[in-house]
Amino acid sequence: MVFVSIKLSIVVPIYNSEKYLRKCLESICQQIKQNVEVILINDCSTDKSNKICKKYLNKFNFINLISLKKNRGVAYCRNIGIRLSLG
Repeated sequence: MVFVSIKLSIVVPIYNSEKYLRKCLESICQQIKQNVEVILINDCSTDKSNKICKKYLNKFNFINLISLKKNRGVAYCRNIGIRLSLG
């Protein structure tokens, strides 16, 4: 078993961001080398943001997706991401 030491965590709060989300995730994924995790926090989006997130989740093993059951706001999402981060 190989253990990877995460050096950097990127937290992305998401709420109805379908217009910009693909470009954001493409930019992040192109720059990932190693020892990096991306934590996507979906704050009850009503557009196609969750579908886009799931596509990237299936494509890259360094992405984690957290989908909140109730809209809580960007600060709450960031704090959840920080608590779950390993970097």
